[in-house]
Amino acid sequence: MGKVVAFFVLLGLLSTFAAAQEIENLSVSEDAHVVIISIDGFPAHALWDNQIPLPFIRSLARDGVWAEGLIPSVPSVTWSNHTTLVTGVPPAMHSLVYNGWLEWEDCTLPVRINPRRDKDELVRVPTLYDIAHKLGLTTAEVNWPATRNSSTLHDSFPDTPDNVRFMSDDLRWEIVEKGILDDFTTHALWQHSRLGRDVVWKETAKHIIETRSPNLLLIHLLNVDGMHHRYGVSTDPGYKAMSLADYHVRGIFESLEKAGILDQTTLFIVSDHGFINTPKTFLPNVLLREAGLLTVERGEIVEARAQAVSLGGTAMIYLDDPDDYKLKDKVKSLFSNREEISNILTPDQFNGLGLAHPSESDQIGNLMLAAEPGFGIANRADLSDYLVDSAEHGFHLGNHGFLTDHQEMNALFVAYGRGIKPGNRLGLISNLSIAPTAAHLLGFEMEYSVGDVLDSILDLNFIRTSKGAINDQ
Repeated sequence: MGKVVAFFVLLGLLSTFAAAQEIENLSVSEDAHVVIISIDGFPAHALWDNQIPLPFIRSLARDGVWAEGLIPSVPSVTWSNHTTLVTGVPPAMHSLVYNGWLEWEDCTLPVRINPRRDKDELVRVPTLYDIAHKLGLTTAEVNWPATRNSSTLHDSFPDTPDNVRFMSDDLRWEIVEKGILDDFTTHALWQHSRLGRDVVWKETAKHIIETRSPNLLLIHLLNVDGMHHRYGVSTDPGYKAMSLADYHVRGIFESLEKAGILDQTTLFIVSDHGFINTPKTFLPNVLLREAGLLTVERGEIVEARAQAVSLGGTAMIYLDDPDDYKLKDKVKSLFSNREEISNILTPDQFNGLGLAHPSESDQIGNLMLAAEPGFGIANRADLSDYLVDSAEHGFHLGNHGFLTDHQEMNALFVAYGRGIKPGNRLGLISNLSIAPTAAHLLGFEMEYSVGDVLDSILDLNFIRTSKGAINDQ
């Protein structure tokens, strides 16, 4: 499928080599623990919104550190940003753009997104858990994207279709025996509502903490994102979902106490992106169909010279011949001077956004549409109108994926516990800093990461005694 990108292969080799060089000189702390809880779709502005009951997360923020906002990477979508959170590099380096892998045979349209891929196929640089595992630390994840079949996670319940099937064997047996799941089938999870699935993931995380006490645990909760997509942001269902997430965070915290590792644990509460309400939905593939640039049969795109693939508030446009300037100009003219589109980005602008050039990656389109706030972008090509009412046609009333110069895309950041200097408030920070900061607290460095360690939030009782090591004074 598609071309193998030499750029990423070389980059991955260099990064792995750099990490290996660092590992030789490290002295990690086996008594240290880091737990990263991602509440998908939790906007930064919600942290202090009095309409939302968040007593526990706010108590952690007051006693720890919080930020005005965590700036996501582009595109501001789930899998891409969760991968940035654990690598400290943008999509141009880790390679993941969509919630899955974009596939097209011999670069021939149409394309499709395949979420059924292993971690090693999706992520082209070492992750936080890869390095921790190599250093002898214990690692675990619950519902974390792009982790399927990872060999560097001791316990895994990956965010992937057929997720129960791809769980680590011991964990699957244990959570069925405990009654967290009824049986060993994926249906045992998906029979639950969005609310119920978050409960399953929380209870699994609690079980891992209380029986394993891993050095690194990654947890991903999804209900908030689902409610914001369905009903929009700043709505009662969204408020209730965030309040329920607060309850789940308290439960995980209590398990750290029960396991006797709270004093040795640093807790990060983050999200991957914010949300913008989108009462209208723009359908670029309808315009491409009307222009004779793609063909639809039974609702599916079967042939195309140009195809749009939605990222929510942006969309990539793929061309079957990117060197055909007449085709490119025709496509650009279709989307120019439209109220729904704020910008049409070209490949020379992609690197500045942290994206690869299309000549370097088959995941990247030849053009990128950026929507105006209030307009979502969807993939449908078979409707008669290119601009529709979102509610009437079943499209999302809330979207992410917008360019990150929209402050509504800023995500949540709270840090609490071991090594964190209490009472510190930050401004806007980059999500590139999460992985190197977490690594630093575990006693190693991620030298290849683009993000910086958040030194200003670290307690002075934690000092570097040697390169790559952090110990208590």
